[in-house]
Amino acid sequence: MVKIKFQQEPGTAPETVMPSDSILMYLEKYIIVPAEEKCGYGIYSKAREIPIFFVSEKTINQKGLAIADGISDDLHKLRDVVDEDRFWKLEEALVDRLDPIGLYFPKGVLQDQGPEIWVSYEKICNQHPIYQDSKYATALTLVHELGHAIMDAPTSGLHCLKTWVEEPLANMIALCYLASIGPSRTNENSRMDFVTDFVQSQPEKYALGLNLFRASRLFDWEAWKNAKWLLCFKIDALLDWMEYVKGNLANVDVRCLEDLFREIVRQPIEFNQTLLQQAEKLYE
Repeated sequence: MVKIKFQQEPGTAPETVMPSDSILMYLEKYIIVPAEEKCGYGIYSKAREIPIFFVSEKTINQKGLAIADGISDDLHKLRDVVDEDRFWKLEEALVDRLDPIGLYFPKGVLQDQGPEIWVSYEKICNQHPIYQDSKYATALTLVHELGHAIMDAPTSGLHCLKTWVEEPLANMIALCYLASIGPSRTNENSRMDFVTDFVQSQPEKYALGLNLFRASRLFDWEAWKNAKWLLCFKIDALLDWMEYVKGNLANVDVRCLEDLFREIVRQPIEFNQTLLQQAEKLYE
């Protein structure tokens, strides 16, 4: 019996947006439950707690455009607190085309109480029409969004500042999670073959998750969760991280990347009046 709160977008036809009952059972019984037993991230409890809505391609595309507008608003705030050179570096790194197949919302959109997760199975099937491919892409997307849920914090900093760290960490968590259950009984290694190729083909900030997954040690997503409120004070560290990723994707030096990551999550930080004024402008 499926215990996760899988739901469909209100007003949609289930045959259009919902996976079959067999896929829903696959996601819970053969992916999330056994992987949680091995990884212990708390993802299964989040999956049972948070409503997971399967939404249409049109709905998730519209929300992607709205999020892009929000990122533009964030950038306008940043222009007031960073110098011209750093601002243009941030804009180059942060402004990209959002084409989501899954989204995590700290506060509900389709229901009054949040959080919630959206996955567009319709869009995934349109992009990956082979049945196994769409099933594996859905599994990775769902766990990726649950990764955002376990990394959520009451104060998470500006959205545009956190994506280059959080998106690869969410993919790292998803890849570790799917790999932990071993080969598929029916398709052997095809699940991991597909999802690693899938992540590798994504934009840079997502594709870095494959580098993190393949590293000899996992990056500390819990340290990241605890540090996100400091992001407005860590613009230089975030820029260093982004520039390194963009220049070395698929060929990163893990030790160098760990040093950069450590600077992002470093606590405590020395506060001064300038930094506090900067924070006020970003969070007002």
